[in-house]
This record gives sequence, C-alpha cells and structure tokens, in this order.
Amino acid sequence: MSSSYSPLPSTPHSVGGRFRSRFSRRRWGTPVLVGGVVGFLLLVAIVGKLFWGGEDDDLPPTPPPPKMPDTQHDLPNPSDSTPAHLRTAVDDLFERQPQTLEQATARYRLKNGRSPPRGYDRWFRTAKKNHCLVDDYDQLYRDFAPFYQLAAEKGKERFFGQMVEAAAKMIHEENFGLRAFTVEGGKVDSADEWSSNYDELWLNLLKNVSSSLPGPSSKFIINHRDEPRVVFDVRALNADELALKPQDETPFRNQPKPTSKFYTEQKHCLAPTDDKGFLKYANDASSFLLYSASSDVTTDLYPVLSQSKIYPCFADILFPSAFHYTSSYWHPKYAFPDNVAWADKKPVLYWRGQSTGGWISGNNYHSFPRFKLLDIAREPANAPLMDVAISAFYEHFCQLDGCDAGKIKAEYGIPASPQGAPREDGYGYKYVLDVDGNAFSGRYLGLLTSGSLVFKSTLFTEYFDGWLRPFEHYLPVRPDLSDLVERIEWARANDDEARRIQKAGKEFVERVITDAQNDCYFHLVLLEWARLQGGGH
Repeated sequence: MSSSYSPLPSTPHSVGGRFRSRFSRRRWGTPVLVGGVVGFLLLVAIVGKLFWGGEDDDLPPTPPPPKMPDTQHDLPNPSDSTPAHLRTAVDDLFERQPQTLEQATARYRLKNGRSPPRGYDRWFRTAKKNHCLVDDYDQLYRDFAPFYQLAAEKGKERFFGQMVEAAAKMIHEENFGLRAFTVEGGKVDSADEWSSNYDELWLNLLKNVSSSLPGPSSKFIINHRDEPRVVFDVRALNADELALKPQDETPFRNQPKPTSKFYTEQKHCLAPTDDKGFLKYANDASSFLLYSASSDVTTDLYPVLSQSKIYPCFADILFPSAFHYTSSYWHPKYAFPDNVAWADKKPVLYWRGQSTGGWISGNNYHSFPRFKLLDIAREPANAPLMDVAISAFYEHFCQLDGCDAGKIKAEYGIPASPQGAPREDGYGYKYVLDVDGNAFSGRYLGLLTSGSLVFKSTLFTEYFDGWLRPFEHYLPVRPDLSDLVERIEWARANDDEARRIQKAGKEFVERVITDAQNDCYFHLVLLEWARLQGGGH
C-alpha cells in the first residue's frame, strides 16, 4: 500500500466561516458579542467531536516513515518497483524473502530447530547479491534431515563422515559411477582417478565456494550418472537403527536384472500413478523401474549427491544438474528465441526424442513411456491432438535376447539412422511434452522457457520441484500417460488459462531458476554437508 494520503478538509474552519458570514449581518452589543463568541466556540467543539471523534483522530493519519535501507543486507529486489496491478507470483515470492541476515537466520532456526551452518553469513550475502531465494530450501532440508537426526544421537555424531570416508575408499579402488572431491585449505582436488562428463562444471563450482567451507578439509561424493543410487527408506520403522548398521555387502554394485522385481519388493519403491484416491502403482509404466539402463545401487544410507531421485524410494541428496545451467554444454539450447505468436501456434502436443529409457527385453518396451506415447498417438481419435515421434533408436539398449531392433523400428516408424529434429520446431506448437528417459529429462527447464505450455510426466524429483507447481507452471501428466489426452483436450478448451500457465512457468524459470540460483543451492548443500562431516555441530 502506498504511504501517500489525502488529508481531510479542515472542516472546523470552514464551518466557522459559514456561521461568521451569517451572523455578521447584525450588530450586537459587547456583552452579547462576547457571549456569542463563547457559544460559538462551544458549538464548534461539539460539532468537531461529533464529526471527527476523539482527540487522537481529529488529525489526518501520519504517513509511515520511509523504510531505512540496511546497507549491509537489504539489497534491491527486482520486484521493488513493480506496480501493484502488474505484480506476479514471482514478485510476491521475492517480496516475502528475508531481507536481513537476522531474519534469514531466524527462519532457518524455525524450520530446522538448529542454527545455520558456518559460512551461512557469506552465503546469505551472495544470495542477496545475486537475487537468489533465501528461505525456500525445504527440499534441501528434507534431504539432510535423516543425517542430522543421527548426528544428534550421542556417540553417532561421526556417522556422516564415516560413511563419506567409506564411500571415498571404495571409489578410489573401483569406478562406481561416483566421484570423490576434496576441499582442503581452499584448494579443490579429485580424490580418485576417474572422470565424468561434468567434472569441469563441478570443479569450478567447488572452487567458487571453497574458501567459505568450514573446517580444515571436506570430502564430497557426487554421482555422475543420471540415475539415483541410494535405495534406503528413511520413513521405515526403526530406519535410524538400520542406518547405523550397514548390511549391504556390495554397495553401489547391486545390479538387479531386470529391476522390476527388486523395486516391487522394496515396498517404499512402489510409485503411485496419482496422489489422490485409491492407490494404483506406476512401476509397470516406468522403464527405469522395469529394467533400469543403469542400476548399481546401495541399500545402505550413504551420503551421495545426485541430480534426481524417486522419493521415497531413494535417499540421495539432490543438487543442481549440469542440465540446469544455461551456461553448460549440457543445457538444451535454442538457436533463436520463440518467433511464433501464441495465436499462430498449433493446438497440438509436440514431442521428439530417442528411444532411451531402459534395457529392452522381449516386449517390455511397450510399457516404456516413450513407446507408450506413440501408441496413444496412433489411436485414430488422438491423432489430431499430437505430433510425436521417436527420431532415433538407441541401439545400446537392444543387446539382450529377444530385442529385435529392426522389428521395433518398423513397428514405430523409427528411421533407420538417427534424424534429429531442431528444437525450434516446437515453437510451432502450443503444447510440448517432457517425459522420462533413462531417468529425469534434462529438457524440462528449456521447454518451460520455449513459449509453449509444458506437459510434464515423471516419477523423478529434481531440486527445484517444490518451487515449480503443477497447474500453475505446467500441466502434470500421470507416469502411465493415462490422462494425457484429457489434459490436451482441457488445454484446447481453455486457451486463455493454458496461456496463463505457460507464461507463469516461463517467467518463473527465467527469473528464479537461474544459474546464480543453481549456485546458491549448491553452495548451501555444501555448507550443510561440510558441517555434518565435521560432526554436525
């Protein structure tokens, strides 16, 4: 609300003026005149009391004093100058963020029941400088919660650090698809001889925050595979006792083939198709859960940083992926911005992609979401609603007995040799689909900024999922795609609302999930990790 105001008219004086003009037409003697003046003043007082209330209210309200800038912490917010009628949900999100270190610390204590980790003050200043969120890190707190609970038990303070060291020792001896990095004296180094596609990005990020990490040294375990690795149910009865007694004899080497039976028997890995009503499970609709492209999991509670996970099946600690950074080679890039007006886009769902998902054995691929998508689109009634195709067959996953690549290509019209489609082709469509491959899809953020409404089907959680809201920033689709047609028909029938959701998703990603925000999230992850490695104090 604006602090400006319009003062009430000075009514007592104007009333007095009217009376004065009326009575000045007659001449009065001095006694009468004095008595008249006294009576007049009493009348004015009575009228003023009746019309303007008590003595505390007979002056216009004093405007609030201007907000004094906090030169240390209160940095400008992008939404500060936005007129009220133009404000969006993103403006409100930034508006409610703590503006001072004291406020941020209080919010942290309120949510976690402990003080922030060492280095939080520097993190806060960096977050404010780069317009990062300060308060909304519930996913991060949830990921670390089991480890803090264990660290609070007497004699168990070193559990986190011990498990990190155990993992690092295994990684040093064998390539598990994991990397171990050390930060000592502000210097970053690899603790193993392996490599990954994302090493350059991770090393740079670690170097950027190395000087602010507490303690003489820290060691971090990072999973460089797309798939999560820690199959541990932190919600199970006596899970804390189970965590303290590791039972896995081959951690990070468990490779069930196929994976369907393994994940079905892990009751916390039964993934619902919907979060409402009677439970129906999507395990038979997920290529990852049916026959993972890569498993290599552990059933003990090891601290591992991963790009995505299925909750509550996995207990990995999430952090930003290379696919989330616009500056990264791995981020899906467009050659030019969206150049098709919304009204000129086709009200049709668009998707192109490879046949990735998992190992093909017999006819199990019919249950994989990318093949299932084409089956749905081939129904005569659905054909006008979708323009979808598999543009390349991933031969690597067709090595098992019973996989006939030629037959599958013919069945689904997959070209004999890969035929990539320009990402910009999606500009011509109002709706685009993001669907799981081997694990999470790296396209998601790029699609949200493309100018088309995103339909999202996934079992996987990424670090920002608590910020991007279904029906507000995108349209959710069940993992088995059973409601996909219904969602498309809704969007076609409600074009204005579909457009509003598309614009909200685009604005949120462009203003909130920035490279700087990725850095802020990763930085806070490392601070929490470093504290736990030092005993959790």
